[in-house]
Amino acid sequence: MIDKGKVNSILVTRTDRLGDVMLTLPLISCLRKIFPGVKIYFLVKKYLKGLLESYEGIDEIIYEDEYEGDTSLKEILRKKNIDLSINVKPEFRQAFMFYRLGIEYRIGTAYRWYSFLYNCKVYEHRKNSDKHESELNVSLIRNFFNEKCDENINSFRIDNNRREELRKKLITLSPELLEKYIIVHPGSGGSAKDLPAGKFSELVKVLHHDFKDHSIVLTGIQSERELAEKIISDSGSADALNLCGKLSIGELLILINEGSLFISNSTGPIHIAGILNKKIIGFYPNEKPMHEGRWKPLGINVEIFSPESPNDDMNEININEALISAKKFIKS
Repeated sequence: MIDKGKVNSILVTRTDRLGDVMLTLPLISCLRKIFPGVKIYFLVKKYLKGLLESYEGIDEIIYEDEYEGDTSLKEILRKKNIDLSINVKPEFRQAFMFYRLGIEYRIGTAYRWYSFLYNCKVYEHRKNSDKHESELNVSLIRNFFNEKCDENINSFRIDNNRREELRKKLITLSPELLEKYIIVHPGSGGSAKDLPAGKFSELVKVLHHDFKDHSIVLTGIQSERELAEKIISDSGSADALNLCGKLSIGELLILINEGSLFISNSTGPIHIAGILNKKIIGFYPNEKPMHEGRWKPLGINVEIFSPESPNDDMNEININEALISAKKFIKS
């Protein structure tokens, strides 16, 4: 058992993809509940700058790749006087660093060859687990404390100045952009099987026709710009706005927060929408570990559509059913 009285600062590490990091935030919120007066640090990659700084419950973000080599990062962490580290994404390099730093409580998986470096081991396999990723993350501390802790989350603080700056940017890019809009995110960065572009075109075509009081906005990274252009062209929605590669991650957060509906494959931004408790339509394969049971976005207004047959052909997904849910969300 961990002596709470000895813990004055906590380090949580999650140095991988956006969705993984988003689903680690319930762990942060849980730690804040257990340790209301303790300083919480979050170690992540610097591509997330502009996003996590506004999440309630984190005292300081440390960006791993801002430092040259382990020695520099180790010295930064030494000055923080960390008492408890939680290695959410297991990595030998980090586990060894925390061991050498002499952090008193080091939480990590019991199933890696280097698990001897952790003195608070978690005996739970993840690969084929039926648990949700956020639940697995919170499970890292459940066995060490008596407090009841669930997957509840804090919220992002949206700065009004940043909101206004984004509004001006969007008007510059598309003067005809309406105040209300639907976001379609057709890529996934290879994190899962995607709904085919033709299906997205069908969806955009109907939404564009049926909701004249909403603009259609497509988001994604720069390499997905062509995909978005094809969807816009094939759907006949010439006034849809292609924002692929145009937004910082902080701007994407604000855009999603202000939108009426977020439609996406299983990928990082859908989890931003989930944390913000937005209305979401998601397209997921059935295959483990990519299925919705593991990676469904958090929130209460979420509808997920998956292929009906075991072969996981995403082309089987019925767009008409997705449109029924989309219309219900928008009208509500």
